[in-house]
Amino acid sequence: MPEPTVSDVHVAAALTNIATAYYQDNDNFIADKVFPMVPVQHQTDLYFRWSRADLLRDDAQQRSEGSESVGTGVGLTTDSYIAKVWALHQDIGPQTRANADAAIDIDVASTRMLMQKMMIRRDRFFATNFMAASIWGTDVTGAAGGVPGTATTAFWDDDSNSDPFTDILTGQTTILTNTGFLPNTLVLSWNAYQALRKHPLIVDRIKYTTPTFTGTINEALLAQAFDVDRVIVSKAAFNSAAQGLAFSGSLVMSKTALLAYVAPQPGLLVPTAGYTFGWSSFTGLNSLGIRMAQIPMNWLGLGLVRNEAEMAFDMKVVGSELGYFFNTITSV
Repeated sequence: MPEPTVSDVHVAAALTNIATAYYQDNDNFIADKVFPMVPVQHQTDLYFRWSRADLLRDDAQQRSEGSESVGTGVGLTTDSYIAKVWALHQDIGPQTRANADAAIDIDVASTRMLMQKMMIRRDRFFATNFMAASIWGTDVTGAAGGVPGTATTAFWDDDSNSDPFTDILTGQTTILTNTGFLPNTLVLSWNAYQALRKHPLIVDRIKYTTPTFTGTINEALLAQAFDVDRVIVSKAAFNSAAQGLAFSGSLVMSKTALLAYVAPQPGLLVPTAGYTFGWSSFTGLNSLGIRMAQIPMNWLGLGLVRNEAEMAFDMKVVGSELGYFFNTITSV
């Protein structure tokens, strides 16, 4: 064998121009995109709720000359929020920092890792609080053999039997009848989005009504087809297995959709399906009260630094009648 050999003339070292890491695009996450955020000064407080029943009741009556008009009123109650604090950290010791290769910017990698985990947590919190059954004014469930426009509708990925237009129209009419407002936002899981963008009824309608249609259906075209201002698609994924166990990938939101009226911004006497309350005086005012900090932890070892992420918020349904929820709306 000729010497030196291939292995003799090169000592393996880490590349400095590439490294792989599964950092998701921020657009995958939707918890800060659907409902308005209300900056709050205290961790918990009350907000007022005017009675929907009283405001929509037809109370006016004819009166004869010299008689008093009929009286009316509006009930007023309160509800509360509580901005719970979520936090996560990673400690980086001086030996690790000093020994890191050039391809590893340890603080950047740590910050991105922490932020991704916090975004996964907040999107899962969003899914628990908004994208589940028995939360909104109306629930619809997909089923094999279901009937479009009813409480048990056909799966949207059943191209032959489903009719998403009828389902959405029924939801729009229901919300309008119960509140006087037309829904303006459609939130879709990835499964529901894929079912809709390939559905023949939707493809045909867009193909024949959109001159610029190029064959690809996106969120904007679906919004136009369903007559809503926004279509928002959840693409976030997470590992549901505990550390040390085999990876188990899941979508944060799966097989669901929400049709809702969402106020463009928070305000007095403004109806909306939901709000996010961000504890701004604690964490600072940003997308969801999230902040990052570097904390020297010298008592654990000289030069040890803790990278810590923290957020404080609450997500609440404040107008359940302004939401119409599709549960298990696809078969897969």
